Amino acid sequence: MPWQSVDALAAPSASDQKKLKKYLNSRAYVNKLRFVVARYEANVNGCKSPKIAGRTDVKMLKAPVAMPDIGVPKSSQWIDTVRVEGCGKPFRRKVIAARHGGEAVMFPYLSGTTRTTPKLQFDTMKLVLAAERKRSTRAGCKKKSLLKVSNSQFVAQAKMKHGTMWRETWTVKNCKGHRKVGILFTPDKRGKIQVSLE
Repeated sequence: MPWQSVDALAAPSASDQKKLKKYLNSRAYVNKLRFVVARYEANVNGCKSPKIAGRTDVKMLKAPVAMPDIGVPKSSQWIDTVRVEGCGKPFRRKVIAARHGGEAVMFPYLSGTTRTTPKLQFDTMKLVLAAERKRSTRAGCKKKSLLKVSNSQFVAQAKMKHGTMWRETWTVKNCKGHRKVGILFTPDKRGKIQVSLE
C-alpha cells in the first residue's frame, strides 16, 4: 500500500488546517511516525522485521486527552493509522499524536477496543506487566523472555456516582502462551480513574 498523503482535516480554521496538513505530510513527521511504530512493534510486540506499509487514515480528536510525560497538550491532537506488515497477518496500528514544544509526540495505541486514554493506558500497561512478570517467572519463564500485551477488549460499563466504571480484558503473552487479564477502571470522587486487576 502506498503512503497516502493527508488531504483534509477538521482543524479549527482553514489556515490551521493547511498548516497541519503540510506538517503531517512532511518527511520529518512521516519518518518519525514510521520509526515510532516500527520500534513499538519490535520492542513491545517482539516483531523482528516490522514494515510500515502506509498510512490508512488520519482523524482529529474532538477533545484533547492526556499523554504520558506531557499531560494534556495545548495543540490539536489526532490519530494517525498505519498499516503494519512483516509481523504475521497485516494489521493497522493507531497512533495518537500531537505537537508539543515544536516536536511531534506520538503514542502507539494498544490493539483492540480499549477505552483508555494514552496516559491511562501507559499506567495500566506498567501495572499489568509488573504483575504478569511475577506470574510468568513463577511459571518458569526467564526474566528476560518477552512479555507483551497483545490485545484489549472492552467488556461492559456501568454508571456510578462519580462517573462511568468499565471493565476490559487484556491479552498477555509470555513464554507459556496467552492469558486474559480482567481490569476494572473505576472513577473516584476527584475524577481520577482507579485501576484494579481482577
